[in-house]
Amino acid sequence: MCVLVYVLSVKSVIKFLIQDNMPSVVEVSQPVAVTAAPQPVKQYVPQMPLFTTMEKTNYHGIEVINEIVWQGWEPGREYTKNIVLKNVNVKTQKIKYKVPSTRFFSTLYPKPVVLSAGTSFSLPVTFRPLEKVVYTDKIEFHLKDGSFELPIRAVLPQVDISVPEFLDFNMCAAKDVVHTTFEVKNTGDLETKIEWEMKAPFTVEPSAAILKSGSIRQFKATFTPITACVYQGEAACKYGPDLMYGKITKLEGIGKYPHILVSSPGSPSNSLDSTNHEAEIKFSQTPVGSTIQKWVELHNLAPVRAPYKIQHPSKMSRIDTVFDCPQKEGIVPPMSSVRIPVTYTPNTVDTKSTDYFNVVAIGNISKAVIKCVGSSKGPTVHLGAKSVNFMQIDLGAVATRTVDIVNNSAVEATFQFMLDCNESVFKLEKTSGVVRPNTTMTVVMKFVPQHPINYHRRVTCMVHNQGPLFLDMLGTCHSELIKPAVLLAKHLDKYKCHVERGLSLYPPEQLNENVKTGKIELDDAGCLMIPDKSETGTDSSLPVVPPMDEYFNDGFHCDINNSVPHVSIDTNIADFGHCSNLRVIEDKIINVTNHTYGKVTIQWNCGNDRTFSIMPSTMDIPPLKSCAFQVTFKPTVPNQFYGAELECFAYYKSLRDYRLVEDNTHSPPWCLTLTCTGQTFQANNETFLPRLTFDTSHLVFPAVNTKESTYRTILLTNNGTTPIMFDVLKDPTNTFTVKPSKALLKGQQQIFVVKITPSEVKHYKHDLTFRLNDDEKYNRCVELWGSAESPEVVLDTDGVMYFRQTCIGTATTKDYTIKNVSRIPLRFEWKMVYKDKQLLSVTPSSGLIQPNETQAHTWSFVPAAEEKYVMKPCLIVWGQGFHSSSSGGKKKQFTVRAIGEGSLGDIKADNTYLDFGDVVVGSSTSKMISIVNNSTCSLHYSLIVDQAMDGPYPEEITRDDKLALVLDRTEGVLPARSRHKILATVKPIRRVNYQFAVSYKLITPMGQEVSSKAQEPQHLCHVLTTGVFPVMAVSDARCYGSAVGISKKQLWALFSLDNMNLCLDSDPSAEEIRYSVATRHSHARRPPVYTRAIMDFNFSAAPLDSEPCIVNLMFENTGTVATEWSFLFPTDLQLELEYWAETGEFDEDELHEMKVMDNKLFSIEPQQGKLEPGECRTVSFTYRHTMAGTDRLPVLLKLARGREILLNFIGVTVEPERKYIHFPSNKHMFTPVAVGEKVSPKQVYELYNGGASPVKFNFDLAPLELLRKENFDQPVFECLTPVGEIPPGRSFCVEWRFSPIEAKTYMIDVPVHVHNGDTAIVTFTGVGFDRRVMGDTMPITDQQDLTGVPGVQSVSVPGQLMYLSQERLSFGNLPLFSRARRMVFVTNRAKDRDVSFEWHVTSQADAQYLSISPIRGRLSPGESRMCRVVFSACGVPSFYDLDLVCETTDELEMDKYKMELAAWEKEKYRQKYEFCVTENDLDADKRLTDDVEIVERPSSHLRSLEEKKIEAEGELTKYKTLPPIKQLSPDERKALDSRKKRKENELWEKPSPPVPFLLHLGLTARTHDIREFQATFPEEYRDFFIDRSLSERVSKSAGRKQALAASTSNIIPCSTGEADVVSGVLGNVLRGLLDDTYFHEAVKKVINDEVPYYTQIGERPTTAPPIEMRAGPSGKTKSVQEDTPREELSRVSSATLPVSPEATPPSSAGSKKSQKSEKKKLRKTKTPPRHTMEEVERVKKEESKIKEKQNLKKIPEFGNSAESIIENTLLNIVTEALSEEFSITARPRFIALPKRTASAKSRQSNNAKKN
Repeated sequence: MCVLVYVLSVKSVIKFLIQDNMPSVVEVSQPVAVTAAPQPVKQYVPQMPLFTTMEKTNYHGIEVINEIVWQGWEPGREYTKNIVLKNVNVKTQKIKYKVPSTRFFSTLYPKPVVLSAGTSFSLPVTFRPLEKVVYTDKIEFHLKDGSFELPIRAVLPQVDISVPEFLDFNMCAAKDVVHTTFEVKNTGDLETKIEWEMKAPFTVEPSAAILKSGSIRQFKATFTPITACVYQGEAACKYGPDLMYGKITKLEGIGKYPHILVSSPGSPSNSLDSTNHEAEIKFSQTPVGSTIQKWVELHNLAPVRAPYKIQHPSKMSRIDTVFDCPQKEGIVPPMSSVRIPVTYTPNTVDTKSTDYFNVVAIGNISKAVIKCVGSSKGPTVHLGAKSVNFMQIDLGAVATRTVDIVNNSAVEATFQFMLDCNESVFKLEKTSGVVRPNTTMTVVMKFVPQHPINYHRRVTCMVHNQGPLFLDMLGTCHSELIKPAVLLAKHLDKYKCHVERGLSLYPPEQLNENVKTGKIELDDAGCLMIPDKSETGTDSSLPVVPPMDEYFNDGFHCDINNSVPHVSIDTNIADFGHCSNLRVIEDKIINVTNHTYGKVTIQWNCGNDRTFSIMPSTMDIPPLKSCAFQVTFKPTVPNQFYGAELECFAYYKSLRDYRLVEDNTHSPPWCLTLTCTGQTFQANNETFLPRLTFDTSHLVFPAVNTKESTYRTILLTNNGTTPIMFDVLKDPTNTFTVKPSKALLKGQQQIFVVKITPSEVKHYKHDLTFRLNDDEKYNRCVELWGSAESPEVVLDTDGVMYFRQTCIGTATTKDYTIKNVSRIPLRFEWKMVYKDKQLLSVTPSSGLIQPNETQAHTWSFVPAAEEKYVMKPCLIVWGQGFHSSSSGGKKKQFTVRAIGEGSLGDIKADNTYLDFGDVVVGSSTSKMISIVNNSTCSLHYSLIVDQAMDGPYPEEITRDDKLALVLDRTEGVLPARSRHKILATVKPIRRVNYQFAVSYKLITPMGQEVSSKAQEPQHLCHVLTTGVFPVMAVSDARCYGSAVGISKKQLWALFSLDNMNLCLDSDPSAEEIRYSVATRHSHARRPPVYTRAIMDFNFSAAPLDSEPCIVNLMFENTGTVATEWSFLFPTDLQLELEYWAETGEFDEDELHEMKVMDNKLFSIEPQQGKLEPGECRTVSFTYRHTMAGTDRLPVLLKLARGREILLNFIGVTVEPERKYIHFPSNKHMFTPVAVGEKVSPKQVYELYNGGASPVKFNFDLAPLELLRKENFDQPVFECLTPVGEIPPGRSFCVEWRFSPIEAKTYMIDVPVHVHNGDTAIVTFTGVGFDRRVMGDTMPITDQQDLTGVPGVQSVSVPGQLMYLSQERLSFGNLPLFSRARRMVFVTNRAKDRDVSFEWHVTSQADAQYLSISPIRGRLSPGESRMCRVVFSACGVPSFYDLDLVCETTDELEMDKYKMELAAWEKEKYRQKYEFCVTENDLDADKRLTDDVEIVERPSSHLRSLEEKKIEAEGELTKYKTLPPIKQLSPDERKALDSRKKRKENELWEKPSPPVPFLLHLGLTARTHDIREFQATFPEEYRDFFIDRSLSERVSKSAGRKQALAASTSNIIPCSTGEADVVSGVLGNVLRGLLDDTYFHEAVKKVINDEVPYYTQIGERPTTAPPIEMRAGPSGKTKSVQEDTPREELSRVSSATLPVSPEATPPSSAGSKKSQKSEKKKLRKTKTPPRHTMEEVERVKKEESKIKEKQNLKKIPEFGNSAESIIENTLLNIVTEALSEEFSITARPRFIALPKRTASAKSRQSNNAKKN
């Protein structure tokens, strides 16, 4: 039972593990180091078969465990386990089994077991072991579907452990450590010992352990890489008896070198590079004693953590270290940064400090430097006044004054007045304190005199960390008996002047006497001076004494005294010491000496009642004598400190009364002080415990020269309530001295001034000991540091500098560092001998280097030859601001050994030619130029670019252009055996071809003699580019909709496409490319336009509500770069304003534009796009005729980085009833005509009817008559057709003739009157030129204006199925009476429908010039057909610009239309004769007429070229009365519309035929007079055949016109009234005939009568009449032939044909020959006849035949026939070739004939002889 429970529990655990899908790889994150972020370490643990006996398997629906295992058994005992069989199938199964084969395993007797679905059966198995061996057996189970075996075994106890297969440490910094822990489990049955064996850098701790069965032990694995590489190792775990077994764990880790970069705070990591090895931190001016902290960022860009340490090299070697880094070490996480603080604590005023910190990564692999620079500052304090004068007061009175202490700095200032107010006559309200930054403190002073004398004392105000300030305090005291002269400030100034001049030692009475005697004079300021020394008086002035020296050098604290004292005291301190017996205190004796030449009075202010007193209080001292005074100490209280500063005033005795004083010699008194101290503590009593603080415990002095002094101040603050007696112990070496050295501190602050005077160059250290309260145990020490400095620098690399190999004549630079290790700023200068100066140079050559600063100087080495150089430059340094004789000012020299070598080298480019291709002007493109240095030396090069341009611009304009080639680096150093990639950027500024020659020059210093190779520029490579602008051109144009009748040439002129293409191909101005792309740049509703290219897009005119005018333009990118274009409406250029910014005030133009844009009258699709080179794009422009009037809209065509063109869209919508002729322009230019032309060519001016009704017009010819009279009655301008009528939507060609009589320009304004319409004035311009002057510069063309209309269609139109091979045919220049022929191919490009075509002329007059065949036809899908166009040059010389229209019809739609029309007609016929009569509508037949028509809707399409009528809408209720006139409401209107729609739905609309598609074919030609053509085009004349029959027809036609004109001239004139009467009568007669039924019947009868016989007589015979030959006026024969039916043109006389030798017919030449032959025959008649009569007759017959042939050739009809035969022959050949019957281009075939026999040859020769 226990065993079963155990099995079930293990089973549940396994099931839980399986369900949770436990992974085989476990990621364990352990801390890598103490403060580092954890690194994940992967452990791969194998799946151990711990409970394999409990894993189950499904065998054919039976679930059973895999095997049964017995463990921990003993022989001789019995063990039983159960096998559980569970039926997991859905059906009942029968199981049979076999018992184990061995006797050690037994089970139940085998019998079948039946298991229902979901039930189980337990089969017990018993194990009875006999000995310690392994037992194995099995049990077989048989099922219906199959069988399976279940192993059973018993195992012995074994030793086994489980260890991870793999440990991955990932990446770790070199010399860093990463740790991880893993577990080892004893999975065996016995206890075992394990040991680990592995190699570095992997370790495992503990290396050995003992594991009990089933226990788990944790181990710690460590990875410590040494270098940056991949480490792979194996850890062998030995276990078992005698460690005979082992398992392997694979170990892997990657070592990485850490690298730390430093930067200032805020610098992003992506801005750092490998050069960020030094970061500079600049501290602002910092007050002395305060601390400022800044941060430095350490960046770790490696994927491993980087442990670091902060090193401060100068901290141990320098005494004035002011920078500190609190964080000494740390770790930078991978791919991140940390910040470390750096503090600055200055300890010296007004000094600049420089220091360095080293950030060293672990293992000293990398080092970064942090440079710290800071400056200190102290307080800036001054007194509000230099002197205070209390003036004269009486004895016993008190005077009060104030003085301001002003602090102008941002630092607190501590001050102390060196004055004992208890003993002095001058008393201060506050003797010490702190002045806040930028504030002022007012101190109240009182003057309490005790004796009637003059008072003057120079009081010192000591400011901590700044120095002393001096205040002169003056006062005068009067008594009733003694009244001295009042002491003023001017007396003090004069006294100072007298001191400088040495006159202050003389008494005033003696000076007054000398003044009187003239020995002493007065200067301009009223001061005394000796006349002999007046000129040199300025030289004898005393030197300026620094304030600190003036304060300290008093003769007691220092042996130096700045000036000779007038009165002196032998000691300044009277120390009574320890006085325990108050009654017996020994007095002190002091001596006062008078150093002047006058008697001096000494007046002490201390009384006998004071603790300290002096006897006598008043005494006179003779000149140059001394007197002794007794100092008495009278303490009253024991256990107390006593101290006072006694004060006395000495003055010349002669100054005691004002009557004895002169103003010029009045002198102030001298003040002497005596410090007295003593204490009365008893023997058993201790002195007071001093509670004080010093502002610093470490005082550093600035560096000075030897035997020079510098000062620092120490602030002592008394924090207690008792006074402190201090005594500063003296320095035995007298290097450091302190003032005051002994006194009693009664206040809160005491400022000590410490002075250092070093005697030699070294560092000095002294512990300044303060003995406090006369007890050694209260001693306090302050550490003093100072030094006397001499210039000292440290040279890098022990003073040796190496240069790499350098090309001759070029420079190699190297940074060489020097460091100032002294504490004084040094001036430096580099010195070199002349020979070295030619090779070496340094920057900077001189300068200043701060203490502890490291400077890098740049050296340049320029070798002159190919050799090795050894140079010795010297560095000379000396202290800045120090005398040259002082220790710091002495110059020191340091020698540097520089070694370099010269060699040769050159630079090559990988590609000698670099082509950038086409670049848009204003833009740029870049490529890399690779240059290579294959030499062994570095080359310092400079690139030179030479620019050459090839374009249409003159050199004067392009001379000052900037270089279009920009190199990102024009100078640099190319290391040896390396290459540089230089980015070359071209920025063309003009549309020209650029050629750049890039050369290099090795950089040399000025004046250096180098080789010629290094001096001359060497060619490197060529760079080519072409500056282009984005261009495009209109390659084709099509129009349809309301503009279907406009030809391509008219459209080309309306849209000014020639000018537009010219502008698009020209260069833009600077204003146009101000905005490279479409930009909103204006607040105005009509934004300004920066282009001068303005042209019109005229959409012509059309009636209201007609189809929109749609124009398709094909834009083609004719350039070599992509073109971005956009059409910008005014709103596209306008900046959108807020609602409140809109003014709401618009002018007329703005309102018109708003109307046009709001109604979308003009539209463009697409409005913008991009064309690649050679790409085409169709743009549709649409104008909608929805509102009557003239519409205008400015649209800007903008090419990105290119031109801007302002397009004025103009469209006209005409009211239906308005008579309107559309004039695209009010100017017209005729083709220039040469002066002297006999017959000027006719020219055409077109008028277009844009309305819906026919328009009559007439030209006012009055201006032409005026011009004719002005030009000698010669018609310069002739209007041949001044009157005419234009159908709607059609053009009319007005014929003009321009005949100039002078070589000039003619202009005339001609009014054009429109009937019932407006009058327009058109300016006609003609240019006459002299052909002799112009010559070939004026070409003769077949066009009135040179236009670029394309001849081939490129733009497809919706619904177009048929295409023409050419849309423009040019016949060129033709002589009159000739014909020219062209071919046009018509192609059906439809795939599934037939198309028919038919040709029409736009004017009936054009039919006499043109003929085309076939006129109509039908094409199958994909079929093409050739049409022949023949132009006949007849009439007068003219310009021809004709337009043929090809009307194409979709036959599929036409068949559909015919079917619908037949059905409609059938329905119409049915409705006409079929009706229903009902009782509800019996009167229907009375209301309806006989002919009922089906209502037809009007068609708005163009029916044909000659017919353009709008059919009126049928009226179904035309016999009803009109409705009353009233205003309909919206509801009524809506109901009316619904009824109308319902009625239209009930009616059957008559089908409309399909609208044909129109194709325009333009033809141009120019005809010339025959003689003019022969003279102008002599070589082309022979290419034409002159048809003389045409001239005859023209003469006959002219005769008929004259006859018609004569007949019309006989017409009787008729007035308007008469015409009305005639028209009325005729109208009534005709109306009566129409109403007469008998007349109708008579007409029908006449129509039905048979045709009489005599009508056949009028038929012409089919044969032509005989040709009649008659002689003309010139004697030549000419032929006359009747007009044929097919030709309706008249002939002109052949006399008009030119007569020339070249044109002489061959018949005339033959007649001359015949005449000569006759003469010869007559001569020979005398001879006997040689021929028979038969022969003569035969010859005569042959001659007559020849004459007949020659006469036949002279007939025009013969030439016409021959021409027709040749024409038809060629036409047949081309037609057969098009039909693919044969190939014209195929190579001709040669047919080899058989050889002829000899008999055939002889037969042929005989026949030849017979003939």
